[in-house]
Amino acid sequence: MTRRSDGTNLVAIYHFISGVLSLLGLCLFMTIPMMLVFVPVAGDGDSWIAIGLLTIMCLVGGSVLLLITVANLVVGWGLWHLREWARIGAIALAVVRLFNMPLGTLIGGLIIWHLLRQETKAEFAVGVG
Repeated sequence: MTRRSDGTNLVAIYHFISGVLSLLGLCLFMTIPMMLVFVPVAGDGDSWIAIGLLTIMCLVGGSVLLLITVANLVVGWGLWHLREWARIGAIALAVVRLFNMPLGTLIGGLIIWHLLRQETKAEFAVGVG
């Protein structure tokens, strides 16, 4: 059984934490449309249009967060078990994080740097059964 490097452990744990935080954001996005149903509308027909549009935006945002949540948790699991597909997936997620300035750029850059190092590639080539 191969031992994961500390850097790989940190990247995997980061993906687990990101997945949990995305899940919390998903819960918020899915709660807002449910709460809007109970907002009293005093005979204003345009209010229902606004509530409908906001509900659609929350559902679309929630769907995106669901994809991000699943991606982070699956990649975190794969990194923990030293799967090569997870290393590639983590690099792809890190590239997306580069646009989240300034902290996401720093974290994404460090993840890319770590996962493209020769030692890390060799670690994933051996894998953990």
